[in-house]
Amino acid sequence: MRTNFLISILYFISLIAFVACGGSGGDSKPTQPAANPPNLTGVNPAANDNSVLLGNTVAAIFDKTMNVGSAGTFVVYGNQTGKRTGAYTGGGSQTLVFNPNIAFKLGEIVEVILTDSLTSTDGTSLSSPFVYHFWAEALGGTGNFNLDDTVLNQLGAQGLAAGDWDNDGDIDLAVANFSASTVVIMKNDSFGGFSVFDTVGSQFGASAVVALDWDGDGDLDLAVANDGNSSVGILENDGTGNYSLANTVTFQINARGLAAGDWDGDGDLDLAVANFGTNEAAILENDGSGLFTEIEAIGGLGGASAVAAGDWDGDGDLDLAAANFSVNTVVILKNNGTGSYIAVDTLPNQFGASGFAVGDWDDDGDLDLAVTNFGNQRVKILNNDGTAGFTEVQIISPMLGATGLISGDWDGDGDLDLAVANFTANTVVSLGNDGTGSFAIDDTVLNQIGASALATGDWNSDGDLDLAVANSTGGNNVRTLENL
Repeated sequence: MRTNFLISILYFISLIAFVACGGSGGDSKPTQPAANPPNLTGVNPAANDNSVLLGNTVAAIFDKTMNVGSAGTFVVYGNQTGKRTGAYTGGGSQTLVFNPNIAFKLGEIVEVILTDSLTSTDGTSLSSPFVYHFWAEALGGTGNFNLDDTVLNQLGAQGLAAGDWDNDGDIDLAVANFSASTVVIMKNDSFGGFSVFDTVGSQFGASAVVALDWDGDGDLDLAVANDGNSSVGILENDGTGNYSLANTVTFQINARGLAAGDWDGDGDLDLAVANFGTNEAAILENDGSGLFTEIEAIGGLGGASAVAAGDWDGDGDLDLAAANFSVNTVVILKNNGTGSYIAVDTLPNQFGASGFAVGDWDDDGDLDLAVTNFGNQRVKILNNDGTAGFTEVQIISPMLGATGLISGDWDGDGDLDLAVANFTANTVVSLGNDGTGSFAIDDTVLNQIGASALATGDWNSDGDLDLAVANSTGGNNVRTLENL
């Protein structure tokens, strides 16, 4: 009896112990902390480098031994060529390398996305994605431009985009025609001669167009802001430069400006829209196939006319800036890393703010801004302190009806210059950078009637960056300007 009693007591004690450890068969050891995730320690080319060799590889350096990257985890887009293919190496080391199959295009803006699916050999992944930009070099030029070619009957031409639509190696053009409610695809004959190849209709009040590879298939698609019917049209490329309307994002009230980039770091390219009518910047998320959904609208932007993207604070995600025509401000919008934005600063006295250019003007490693002030005929240079704090450092005037703005290395000296489309003065003005972020007028091209927007590329394959200008009311044409 005593023996049976002791056995019962021991059984009871063991049962209590079993329940206390969750019935898990005695897993009473404390939970081990998860291994530390890998940290990114460097990239090559450096973020915001403005003169990268055309044949450069792209490398990411970590503090742990990594598994090799892939087209889904280490993603490289060119704004004139789409999603890049190439060789991935470096698995089993701390440096992962992507070697593109073809060289970058002159002046091309390249977006690199290191997603949080990159893993180390111990099975841990990046704690957050890292997204950054760099600029491919130009090989010459003077910054002086001559009229080269004119494409007529572009009614109310207001927006331009440049890219290799047909993958034949030269840079083509697309124009948003406000009055004709069309997007016109222009092909380059490889010598800088352009002709109309395709027209996409029913883009009512087309006011801006942007090119990037929405579906990741290696060719450049388009998005168009339609002021007339308050929508954004998503145009899919069949790979030969023929475009068709894939879908339409509605309720983008008086859409006037577009920017593209991977806001959430998932490896595909999203959109931001400046909606003049609702004083908002709308954030459109891409599902990876080119289907866009509005996930956020940032309000309080009086007459939002343009948006620009860049990593203002150097934290590895893409922030935004909004030009607000009606209230004369530029608002800086900070990304929390997931594609959600908050206004962190308002820059006053930007009278009739209407357009942006982005670049590292002073070569200090962070991205600066330039903004057109239509209302008081100026271009203003805004320097970044590296934390998204912007200071106005230069005013360039008079720029009568300053509307369109673009950056590029016109003289091939390794820093980014500017060009301005002046609607009222009917001119395109090139502004040379002295290397410190101070700009001076290099050249003025006359008779650009109603100059509204600019694009850049090496139209004639001579190694320097040329310009194209959309001439709106009164002009109704697109003109290419050859860099001498």
